Amino acid sequence: MGNFEELSNKINKYLRLSTFPVGVKLLENTEELNTIKFLKNPEKKLAICQIFSYARYYGWTMGCTKEDNLCPLAGISLGLEESYRLFEEGAFFVGRYNETKEAAIKTTTSMPKLPFGKFSAILAGALHRIDFTPDLILIWGNSAQIMRIIQGYLWKKGGRVSMSTFCDGVCADTISNALITKDLQIAFPCLGDRRFGMALDSDLIASIPIELIDEILEGIEKTHKAGTRYPIPYQISTPEFFMKLKEQLDKVEKN
Repeated sequence: MGNFEELSNKINKYLRLSTFPVGVKLLENTEELNTIKFLKNPEKKLAICQIFSYARYYGWTMGCTKEDNLCPLAGISLGLEESYRLFEEGAFFVGRYNETKEAAIKTTTSMPKLPFGKFSAILAGALHRIDFTPDLILIWGNSAQIMRIIQGYLWKKGGRVSMSTFCDGVCADTISNALITKDLQIAFPCLGDRRFGMALDSDLIASIPIELIDEILEGIEKTHKAGTRYPIPYQISTPEFFMKLKEQLDKVEKN
């Protein structure tokens, strides 16, 4: 098992996730992939969100180079692919997500982007198996599980968590924006993650910079001890229907 098995176990102790937490690392040089244990290289070109799915559903460690990636939004956002005029002019979004070219340009401009050429590959692996130190930990969960992550994050600092998204190009929100801000990001799976990456209708995604995970887990542990837990305990009450039924049956002469 990998060096982060204990961390993965602790996350699951409090969150009871249905898929593995995923460790993600961006690489400046593709040759670094040759040093990774248990690495599975894609047999065909794919979308980057799919390597997260292989990691979280099957426990695989996957590498994806800029040549392997088919998703242009992910490529531009992660700096694997240089942006181009049609994209900057809103061609990806006009008529699809936005009514006008002006609105589409506004959406395009708002997408977080890493510097072009800084990275040439991305790694994703089930946290309990990886032998590399991740930049980020990605967690797919339901709203109550993500709620517990937010509560853990706020244990020491207080306040509120804000999220920013245009509900497409989830790599931009979970990878690029998390690395740019060095802060917790909460995101919706995009259409690609849902269609090709097996994200569920009930999923949200938390992206946690590795530097924050201990503080967040401490907050989850402390709030757990204070009584805020997952699964959320239901308040059990007496079923009035069965009480009335029992009273009626008690009055009936039994053979």
